[in-house]
Order: sequence, then C-alpha cells, then structure tokens
Amino acid sequence: MTDEVDLMDLVIGRVPLTEALVRGSMVEFLRRDQSKNKLVVSPHTFNQRLTTVRLYLSWLFDLQLSGLISSDSVYENMLVRKKQLCKWIDSSFISSPPSNTQISKGLSPAEVSNLVSLLYPGGNRVIGRDEAVRHRNYVMTMIMLSLGLRPGELLSLKVQDIEIGAVSSVRVERRPPDKNDLRRPRPQIKRNGRIIPIVDKSFAHELDEYILVWRERLEDKSEFETDYLILSDQGEPLSQSSVTQFYQILRSKYPSELPSNLSAKSLRHTFSSRMERALRESGMDEERRKKALALLRGDSSLESQAVYIDQEIEQSSRKALDSYQRKIFSNEEGE
Repeated sequence: MTDEVDLMDLVIGRVPLTEALVRGSMVEFLRRDQSKNKLVVSPHTFNQRLTTVRLYLSWLFDLQLSGLISSDSVYENMLVRKKQLCKWIDSSFISSPPSNTQISKGLSPAEVSNLVSLLYPGGNRVIGRDEAVRHRNYVMTMIMLSLGLRPGELLSLKVQDIEIGAVSSVRVERRPPDKNDLRRPRPQIKRNGRIIPIVDKSFAHELDEYILVWRERLEDKSEFETDYLILSDQGEPLSQSSVTQFYQILRSKYPSELPSNLSAKSLRHTFSSRMERALRESGMDEERRKKALALLRGDSSLESQAVYIDQEIEQSSRKALDSYQRKIFSNEEGE
C-alpha cells in the first residue's frame, strides 16, 4: 500500500478510502514477513505493526482536522473517513495472541543503575570484604550486561581472549574440551564465536586492572595456575553454580533495589533488548536488525531475535499512544 498510495492523499480524500485498500492491501502487507515476502509474521508482531500504523494514521487525520472548522462539510467528511478507517483496522487485529514470556526477563533502566551502583568497586556501597572478589563480581556482571555473553561463554573466557589497547575487545572462541578443566558441568560455548569491541574506555581500564592486579591475587590463593579469566574466591575457575548463587544472594540482600528475576540470563536479555532499541533508533530496518543482533549474540538463527523486535515495537507503540492521548486531552481541556 505504501508504495502505491500517498498517505496524505488518503487522509485528505484525493484517494478513495475503500475496504479493499485497507484490509485487502495494507493489512495483508503488514501480515507478511518482509524479509521472506511469503511467510506471515507472528500474531504479536502483526498486532504491534497494526497498532503503530493505526496511531500514525489517526495522528495524520487529527493533524488535518485541527486546521478545519467543525461545522465545515470537509471536516465532517474527513471525520467519517477516519472513523471508518479505524473501524476496519480494529476489526483486523488478531485476538489473544500468544504472549511472549521472554519479553519481561530483562532489567529496567532503574534496576540496571542499581545493580551497577551496588557492584562498582569504587562506589560508596561496598559488597563483600575481599577487594579482589568485588572487582571480579563487577567485571563478570558488566561483561554479560554490556557485551551480551552467555554464562558458559563468560566462564570459558581465557586471559588471552581479552585485548586491551587502542581498540579493546573480547574474543569468544569455540575450543576443544579442556581436559584440565575439572568443573562439572564444564562451561561450553555452543553458539558462534565472535569478537566484541569494548567501546567504553573506563570499563576497558577496569578489566585491565582486574587481569593485572585482582585476578593475580585470586590465583595466588590456589596452588594450581590457570589461564581462565573469571576465578573463584579460592583462585580456581569459577563454576556456573557459583554464578547462579551469587545473583540469588545479591537479590535476596537488596529486594527493594534489584528485581526478583536477576540472573546471568536476565543480564543477557537486557543486553539484547537495549541493542535492539539502539539499532532501531539508528534507522536499521527489521531484517538488518535481526542480522545485527544474531551477530552480536552469536546466534545462527534470525528467528530467535524476534522477541526483542516485538518488544521494541510494543514499547514504541505505547509511547506513541501516550503522546497521542496527551495531545488529545490537552486540546480538549483548552477548548
């Protein structure tokens, strides 16, 4: 529809508003997965697309109506067209689409701020008496939160995977099983390897300091040397159960500041959701955002990125609705 009809022409009446145009053309266009052109998107994605289009078209109509006199016949005709358009769109929604439970697994901006504040080694609030452990907790949390690593990927990192310099980065690399790794279960990298830049220079400095100073202090507590990056309080490679337990203890100590779903997985969900938002705001189309997310997350399938696409569509729609309603009610109050 958007390739053939100018939306403003539709609003002001230059193009006849017909059910075939709305439901047969526009609605069906929104159902399709544009990357494949034949398959349909999920009910949730379709409903969010339809919501966004409805809000935008309603705004275009209201913009034109605001410049007309209510007694004018043009005003009445345009108002009738708007009501008919909204009626056709409303009847096209798919009722009760399956809810996506993964959408709520990330942390809110306030929760992220609280978490970073609690763990930052140089902050006012200090958690734990061992300074090396505090730096370790901060580094491992920020790697998952800012770089999107899975727990298995984090615990598989070795010191040589960290590059600190003019362009700092973390390399996630699949390797053969390490016979010397006694952890059970042994952390694994099941997805694609990748190199992730560290843009924030302050975090690059914190990571470098952890490797040169605090990790060495942890390793000194063990009689065995290891090249794994994240070490336990006893200087051995940290286990996945220890990571799980750490976030359980943390959220139980600060229930009013941290969410009940705080975990290593929720940090990755937060990374994915925020990256989708940043990619959308940069102007990327949906297909390119899926590819970018898959690359950053180490995924082979583009379908696993749909949950984050859907989440941002939903949030954008709510923001648009909020803005629209504020304008409408403020106009009514001023009349």
